Amino acid sequence: MKVVVVGSGLSAVGALKALIAAGVKPVVVDAGHKLELPLQNVKSRLSSVHPSSWSSEDLKVLANNKTSKSAVPKKLVMGSDYFYATDSPNPIRSDVFSLTSPPYSLALGGFSSGWGGAFLPPSESDIADWPISREELVTHMRECVRNIACSEPDDDLSEHFPLLKSGSNEVLTLTAGQQKLLRALRSGMKSTSRGPEVVGQSRVMTRSVSTGSLNGCQYCGFCSSGCVYDAIYKADFEISQMIRDEQIDYLGGWLVTTMAESGSMVEISMVNESTGENQILEVDQAFLAAGAVNSTRILLQSQSMFGFKATIKQTGGFIQPFASAVHYPVSWPEQNTQSNLFLEFKELELSEHWVHVQISQPNEVLMSKLGLTHSRINSVRGKLVKFASGNLLVAMLNTHSAHGSSYVVQIGSHFVNGISQFESKQFVNPDHRFIMNALNRRLKKIFRRHGAVALGFLRQESSRGIGYHFGSSFPMTLKPKSPTDTDRLGRPFGWQNVFVVDTSVLPSIPGTSIGMLSMANAHRIATTAIAI
Repeated sequence: MKVVVVGSGLSAVGALKALIAAGVKPVVVDAGHKLELPLQNVKSRLSSVHPSSWSSEDLKVLANNKTSKSAVPKKLVMGSDYFYATDSPNPIRSDVFSLTSPPYSLALGGFSSGWGGAFLPPSESDIADWPISREELVTHMRECVRNIACSEPDDDLSEHFPLLKSGSNEVLTLTAGQQKLLRALRSGMKSTSRGPEVVGQSRVMTRSVSTGSLNGCQYCGFCSSGCVYDAIYKADFEISQMIRDEQIDYLGGWLVTTMAESGSMVEISMVNESTGENQILEVDQAFLAAGAVNSTRILLQSQSMFGFKATIKQTGGFIQPFASAVHYPVSWPEQNTQSNLFLEFKELELSEHWVHVQISQPNEVLMSKLGLTHSRINSVRGKLVKFASGNLLVAMLNTHSAHGSSYVVQIGSHFVNGISQFESKQFVNPDHRFIMNALNRRLKKIFRRHGAVALGFLRQESSRGIGYHFGSSFPMTLKPKSPTDTDRLGRPFGWQNVFVVDTSVLPSIPGTSIGMLSMANAHRIATTAIAI
């Protein structure tokens, strides 16, 4: 059987794990953009020594973030934004369609190449509209993380969000300040049937200890700049290992334009990104994991649905800094700077959905905004800034897509190398302001119990941000009716051998991190599909 997987992100990895376990050697078609070679060389040099041996010039390269002075800095890798892409840099408007698109990734490993490894299994209430159960998803999550190092402590979060690796003792070490903050927040939880709330240490796909040739976290303070030690999980680690083990055939540099079923075969049309060469692959089954934006594009173009308005749901939220009367010592740079704590609560006046909050002390990006770098940390000003930052906390709140805005996209007459270009606009939830204000009041109430006051003038809304999750353009349903509905296996248009496995097919998007969720759903679909 000849099988193709389109894409190389977390969803692609989930499908590939299932296919390989079934004895199939798939072909992976992928754009496969990589970190620029000079930066790869710097990364290799830094990873071979302890952080104490890094030179000031290397640190400047590692910490370079040209967006650090902007209102909402972007997550970069060693100063590179190679894993971001869009049809046009023009902003998406809410009043009219414009020739642009939501952000997508053409990188080897997709967005996981730059974003962190946070995860948290969904609650039942957050996927109540899905045609599959949480138990089924969690089973596939546990299969997916068998060979992935996870920092997953068994704490208060476990009551509502099940553990994936029971008994694991590989947990990242919190600093004294982070531990103090966790104890304080935990002591102040006031969970009731009308307003449940729980806090715990964050769950992250990160190796906490070195194993053989694999490095564990070195607590260098540059998690948000791209882990040079590869301790933070990225999908391309597994893709690269599958290539080395000859478990897959990898075709890099190709973009898929259309897919079509012809009898029992699937025809995949693609174009080489560098040469413009066109090629058609004929396969028995195809798994589409190109990401919500590109999978939507491919499917619309495949059916010549020009002018059809597809909706891409988005989670919502905001970033809210707090000034704390209680001092929580900052150990930067000798710490892990991923989100330290997860706070989960429900605002039942709005819905049954959990609200996900990642709480951190200032990381390297915020330290840079405050003027603190490695070279200045031991100066008088540096010591003052570091001390003062112990009274600063940052909360990133994320809501279920039911409370978010959405993108409306369509393809028209604009093509680049045979690939349709999106026309997009944003539909802002009419209750956006009411919802965000209600959630912020609850968040501020929780923090006030510990003497922390919101710095309202620094609050950053997410309605136009790119750091939140999106998908649901071809949602799974038990009885497909709409032109963009798919069945329980992510099959669109009544097709039998094309399976969409990325966030495009999630009926809704929980506020919690969804990378692992999408990987598990892809694993579920591929496990079932290959047995058909």
